[in-house]
Amino acid sequence: MKKLTILLLLILQLSCMAQETVKQVDLKKYAGKWYVIGFIPTLFDKKWNYTTESYTLNEKGDYDIYTTYRKTKDDRMRSVRSKGFIDKSSGNAKWKVQFVWPFKADYWVIQLADDYSYTIVGNAKKSFLYIMSRTPTLSETTYNKLVEYCKNSGYNISKLRKQQQ
Repeated sequence: MKKLTILLLLILQLSCMAQETVKQVDLKKYAGKWYVIGFIPTLFDKKWNYTTESYTLNEKGDYDIYTTYRKTKDDRMRSVRSKGFIDKSSGNAKWKVQFVWPFKADYWVIQLADDYSYTIVGNAKKSFLYIMSRTPTLSETTYNKLVEYCKNSGYNISKLRKQQQ
């Protein structure tokens, strides 16, 4: 009985930490240029700075994504193209992003300003995170509020780093 109680408490705790997304994303408003302000990097982008992402709606109702960045200690701008496949049943908040065929990664909009001035993107595993803004900077107050939200959502913010913009 004691083991069953512990197991049930563990399941309850994990379900409380489940990643939630925003209810609805207006794809036309979300389109455009975003600046990465802070992030928990992946293996691919851990040495990137000055990262921007531009989202363009295509004829299928998904996004063509154009990412620009500079590698650490390198002044040359680089770019990569990817596709964002929108899960329409999620209120457009859950996507699959494909950088290299046939692999796709989760992209979940977990926080979004009412005026679409900032967003937070994460995934179910909470293994990466992007705090993005329509401008190259966010106020320290807003940034700290977003970091606190990430922490309360179960992200390991000790891995979070600010990008140079």
